[in-house]
Amino acid sequence: MKVFKEKIRSYLEIKSSVDDPIGAAMTMVSSIQKLVGIHNVFGDKQRSCTVQSVFATLLFAGSFIYVGQLSQLIYLVQVFPDKIETFKTMNCISASSVPLSKFVFMWSARSRLKTVFELSRYGLSSIPEGSASKKRMLSTLQRARYVSWLVVANEAFTHITYLLMPFLFTVFGNDRYLPTTPGETYGLSPKYETPFYEITFVLTCVATAFSAINQTGYIVLFVTLICHELGHFYAITEALDEIHTILIKNERSRNNVGEERERESVDELIMFCVKHHQFLMHYHGKIRELYKMIFGAHFLSMTVVLVTTLQTMNAWDVRNTILTGVTGIMPLFLYCFGGEMLISAGLQMSTSVYSCGWELMEAKQARVILLMLCLSQRPLYLTAADIFVMNRETFGDVAQVVYKIYAVFN
Repeated sequence: MKVFKEKIRSYLEIKSSVDDPIGAAMTMVSSIQKLVGIHNVFGDKQRSCTVQSVFATLLFAGSFIYVGQLSQLIYLVQVFPDKIETFKTMNCISASSVPLSKFVFMWSARSRLKTVFELSRYGLSSIPEGSASKKRMLSTLQRARYVSWLVVANEAFTHITYLLMPFLFTVFGNDRYLPTTPGETYGLSPKYETPFYEITFVLTCVATAFSAINQTGYIVLFVTLICHELGHFYAITEALDEIHTILIKNERSRNNVGEERERESVDELIMFCVKHHQFLMHYHGKIRELYKMIFGAHFLSMTVVLVTTLQTMNAWDVRNTILTGVTGIMPLFLYCFGGEMLISAGLQMSTSVYSCGWELMEAKQARVILLMLCLSQRPLYLTAADIFVMNRETFGDVAQVVYKIYAVFN
């Protein structure tokens, strides 16, 4: 067991690509998205669409839309007067629209992702080599790699369990089970009879694989970009703490021999902080613009998922209830948790600006710090369609609203 753990650790260290963490992250996302037919995630002009990518797109996305949206919309028209069945179908349509929208996002955001990752490379290269800021930045990106592998393992375990459980129930039980949505699969009715059961099961497996793969690539990308932003916040904070250390040391020693050299060092660190904060605001603007519409769409879809999950809690299969509930809660929690981390990192940086020892600086240096302190009072945050701020308060507000809607319907 110990040898196996060592092999995993060495593999992750090789794959982490410390020399080029940005390239490693791009390769990881591209490798995942190629499985569902998105051959060129980051807008590389040298890469073009292939026959294999078109076939993968038609196979995976086509099966997902057929089993999910198409069949459920037809079923919704048939059962609309029935309150419970209507809520079940709306639950599935909303839940399945989330992975489909992620696929559309990854397919259509190529040029914007290319710009964002070019800025990422520039931001990483602008941090001085060997500095505490550089070490903190690389450490943050390394943690992003570990979290990315955790996401891959979690998505694989969740979706394999989703497929394996009904298969075991069917093999060892007296009834047939499907890891699918309520109602009949369009054109394959009755779906629990041979050969319709086998065909429906295969189609559902393909659709589930599409959902798992595409959501994995999307979440890995989101985690990577969030950690890049956090890393830049931490890099500036480290530089400010280094300024504080130098100023306190000079104040205590009162040694004029190295005073000029230390003052030049403080000037360089202040210049780095100001320029990097300007870069960070520009970089954050690109990421916020990239995600605001997809966050808005998911915000609406996941609210519907949560509401309909509560409505069908007592009438639906427990497995489906838990699955769709988690489908609605986890992405919203991920967005709000990531946004909260950004706000917290900004507040931490703002505190470091105020505590960097500006009272011991020369007037010119203190004015620059004052300017940076004023700018840092406007926190950088992510939004859903420029309406809702992604933070913990928003997550709590959504939970309250969902419960109120549930109470109204009951």
